Amino acid sequence: MIWNETQIQLIVKISETGSFTKAGEELHMTQPAVSRIVAAVESELGTKLIKRNRKNGLVFTEVGEQILVLFRNVLSELRKVDELIAAEQGLEIGKIHVGAYPTACTRFIPKIIRTLEEKHPGLEIRLSEGSVTQVKEWLRTRVIDVGITIPPDHDFDVIPLVKDKLIVVIHSDHALVQKESIEIPDLKSENLILGRGGYDVQVHAIFKEYKMKPRVRFVVDHIDTALSMVQEGLGLIVTTKGAISSLPEKVIFRELKPSMYREINIAVPDIQDISKATDVFIQTARSLFSNNTS
Repeated sequence: MIWNETQIQLIVKISETGSFTKAGEELHMTQPAVSRIVAAVESELGTKLIKRNRKNGLVFTEVGEQILVLFRNVLSELRKVDELIAAEQGLEIGKIHVGAYPTACTRFIPKIIRTLEEKHPGLEIRLSEGSVTQVKEWLRTRVIDVGITIPPDHDFDVIPLVKDKLIVVIHSDHALVQKESIEIPDLKSENLILGRGGYDVQVHAIFKEYKMKPRVRFVVDHIDTALSMVQEGLGLIVTTKGAISSLPEKVIFRELKPSMYREINIAVPDIQDISKATDVFIQTARSLFSNNTS
């Protein structure tokens, strides 16, 4: 089978936009042209890649999802060819698709992008923001080139970025305010508000070390939601200083004793197979934040 770049780009773009029409608009194709190309690809493969679902719209079949990963790899390799040719001509170009969870987007990404644009103006940067779980899934399926993640991330090659000290966030009227620092046994009977996507995993692991089970009242996606719940006296949070830009009124924190840390990593599917642009992103991020412990 001989595929051309346009066909591959279109199939991948449909997966990104969830629409034939939107994919066609971004690639400057008419709706009939999009339909013809998809039909031709499916005919050549002898299987359906995309089906319509009344509830979810366009969805990829199981084999379609597997082929998407391969097509994304093909486009990644083609980008490397462009980078090599540009380097030969004394130019610096490249595309980087970055994925990060909301707190990481706020804390790291803007400074990294600004630095990249200043030092490497030929690089094109695309950002996808999602939960930690979504970022890891995007890495597995090669939707993104590089992501900001937290452990567990054994499925990927990781480069340490920062270590954040864990703290306990509580209401200013809480009895634990009287303590200069809080120990895990102090939290045995407390209502906890946990974050999804890896944050909860670490809290459960810490409690397990003390042969305790956390009393989880709520599990949320966003730190701002958790902080508002603390403000209303609904529970407390085990999180990090770096995750919080500011505390609401009547909400304070105490450090954990002994000191404990959360790792934040840069992750890629395969460090031996990254593009020059992705490597530039990693080196820039490390130069700005690595060895930064808060």
